[in-house]
Amino acid sequence: MSLFRFRMLQPRPGALAGIFVMIAMTATIAAAVGQFMATGLGAPGPGRFAAADGVVRAPATVTFGHGDGADSVDVQRPARLPAAALARVAAVPGVRSAVGDVSFPLTVIGRDGVPLPTRGGAPAHGHGWPSAALTPYRLLDGSTPRAAGQVVLDAGLARAGGFHPGDRARIVSPIGAQTFTVSGIAAASAAQEQRQSSVFLTQAQAQRLSGLGAGFDAIGVRLTPGTDLASLSSRIAAAAGGSAQVLDHRHAAAADVGDTGVLNRAELVALLASGGGIMLGIAVFVVAGTVAFAVEGRRREIALLRAIGATPGQVRRRLLGVTASIGLLAGVAGCLAASALFGPFTRAVVSVGLAPDGFAVTPNWIPYAIAVAVGPVVALLATCVAAHRSLRVRPAEALVGSALPQRRLGILRLLLGLIAIGGGVAIVITLRAEAIAFASLAVCCFAAAAALLAPLVIGWPAAIVGRPLLAGGGTGFLASASLPARRFRVGAIGAAVALVVAVPGTEVVGLATTQRATQHAAAARVRANRVIVASAGGGLPPSVAQEAARLPGVRAAGVVSTDVFLLDQGLDNQGDSWDAAGLDPAATRGTLDLDVRAGSLYAVRGNGIAVSETLAHDGARLGRTLHARLADGTPARLRVVAVYDSANGFGDVVLPQALALAHATAPLDSAVFVAGHGPAADRGLASITRWVPTAVIESRAEFLGEVKAQGEDQARAQWVIVALMILIAAMAAFNTGAMAAAERRRELVLARLAGASRAQMIGAVTLESLIATLAGLVAGAGIVAASLAEAGHDPTGGSLTIPLGQAGLVLGGAIALGLLGTLLPAAVIGRAPLTALAGLRE
Repeated sequence: MSLFRFRMLQPRPGALAGIFVMIAMTATIAAAVGQFMATGLGAPGPGRFAAADGVVRAPATVTFGHGDGADSVDVQRPARLPAAALARVAAVPGVRSAVGDVSFPLTVIGRDGVPLPTRGGAPAHGHGWPSAALTPYRLLDGSTPRAAGQVVLDAGLARAGGFHPGDRARIVSPIGAQTFTVSGIAAASAAQEQRQSSVFLTQAQAQRLSGLGAGFDAIGVRLTPGTDLASLSSRIAAAAGGSAQVLDHRHAAAADVGDTGVLNRAELVALLASGGGIMLGIAVFVVAGTVAFAVEGRRREIALLRAIGATPGQVRRRLLGVTASIGLLAGVAGCLAASALFGPFTRAVVSVGLAPDGFAVTPNWIPYAIAVAVGPVVALLATCVAAHRSLRVRPAEALVGSALPQRRLGILRLLLGLIAIGGGVAIVITLRAEAIAFASLAVCCFAAAAALLAPLVIGWPAAIVGRPLLAGGGTGFLASASLPARRFRVGAIGAAVALVVAVPGTEVVGLATTQRATQHAAAARVRANRVIVASAGGGLPPSVAQEAARLPGVRAAGVVSTDVFLLDQGLDNQGDSWDAAGLDPAATRGTLDLDVRAGSLYAVRGNGIAVSETLAHDGARLGRTLHARLADGTPARLRVVAVYDSANGFGDVVLPQALALAHATAPLDSAVFVAGHGPAADRGLASITRWVPTAVIESRAEFLGEVKAQGEDQARAQWVIVALMILIAAMAAFNTGAMAAAERRRELVLARLAGASRAQMIGAVTLESLIATLAGLVAGAGIVAASLAEAGHDPTGGSLTIPLGQAGLVLGGAIALGLLGTLLPAAVIGRAPLTALAGLRE
């Protein structure tokens, strides 16, 4: 008897494959996301300060809130340490030497007037020559810079420009363009040279060209042999300025203001924690649905085992044993797949800017352990829940019930479905001001509700609509008779198709809406007929806007892209900075129109700022003084003097230009908007581009085209995560359809034995699958509409934009998956000889 029981609950190959695939995919996602997060959270290494034992910097953390609820975020470039701090740090007992580091973006111009290529496309950075010892760099040729007009180029830049000691090189820095004499060529290790293109000057000249004056971005320290940095940290911090931070060798790269890699790692972790969490939630839900669907298909075998004397505990243990075995094997397979995909996935996240160049996963055992466990745990819970109904009734009732289609939802499933709907509605209503940003979370809730309530919201509508549509003919009769009887199966297929439509559909519509709104806002904001942008170096020297404004008949407004951290309750942007812009209000006349709704933009000076209507709605009212931190973490009290509407693609805060330049990551203008016509203006602007070779003049139409292209590039980063969500949804749709078709073998055999032809059988399955797929499409479209119902209240959105081409691809893909997943297995069964079908095992 025990052998018989054992054989009866052997998993069917189709169900086994379906469960294995979904658990393996979930484990792959958990392992990959976990390993990337573990790497991002790990120590960034010494970076450019490889030869230093430790690095001192000014406080680089902005803290939101107080006490246990406080949260903090790092800034890219903290405020500078005073110049006098270098001598004080060097005088601390145990410090062998201290080197002040200055870092700022610059561009080296080649002999042909074109900016030289740099490592990874990031701007080259200038440093004082003493900083070369922190890497270390060594001279290959020539001599160190001893005068203000001399520079040392790294070997990569020298090779790219064909420069040798004694040659003249033009360099564009934050204070403008200047010609220098190349005094020497320096090189570091191959690994270090891949990090950053570097130019070295005298210390005083480096501080001048940085545009920020005296002081140091960091101080690298070397200790006397046998000295522990931990024992000296407090004394070094006190010498540097009390609140200064001391980083050890393993974290030194965080102090390099020219290395965006550390900040990118933090952003990658934040993105994976949000997007990856949603993605993993979808995967776990799909696994639970797949396992439950497979167990529901075994009701007949479970009932027979109960009828011949098996106890509920015996059946439950057998089911759990089979599920656990499959789950563990699939978990291990998922971890192996994740390891194999690290390379391609790393290249993908680097290519779209989510991770810095040179990012590599450092394997950690904890994500693997979580990945191996998450699939089996979810599968076991789903097995227990799915088998509960069959195991809690008496054997005779179970046997009778197994012969009948499932008629009603369980109370738990109904309650969970209603809770999921309530959660989705709550997200849409309470977060209406950020409807597009939280649409993915709303989709998860509504998709879960659709799956849980599928027999009601998809199965019944499909049966009601399908009956009149399929009336007439043997094929239509078979299909229309099956739809109401098999609402749970139809609902499962439709819910999987709805997931395929809902996840990518929401992203397609949300991204298109946001991009369209940004483009419209930029078109309304820009009044200038020409725009000067930078072809290299990360921005333009502020002197470009000043020179352009001096031309006859020309108005020019330079805009600084920066950030502001608002600390007041309700304005903290959930622990992130607000995009901000620095400008001279007087220069905006005829060049930029921010659509000021209250106050005066001309009052933006001193500590006066303008804010968007979004911030004003959140509490930054006209006349209010806000507690803030500027981009470098410097505390500030800012007074709201104007409220404007045109913030998309510009920023939610407008600062006085001088204040923005003094505290920005780099004191550069992101663009200069120019209004002016005539031959004199044309000649003057042409002379500016010759003086600053990185300056490029674009027409208004060309600039707006770049805004559109930048929006598409930013969307690429989000699509890396969304693509994985789509893959999960697609696998769920195909998997569910295939399992549903495989579970129909008995009824297909009976239909053939009753006289139905092969064509009628396949036709009936096709019609039923088509109705289920169309019901899923309607449900998916409804989920998209519900998730974005309040997008009109989102200031980054506006009226919904539906890109027809992309929407058509989503719908076409969902139809293909829904039909193929069901029809291929049915076609295989339909093509088999009748004698073979009659011998199929239950």
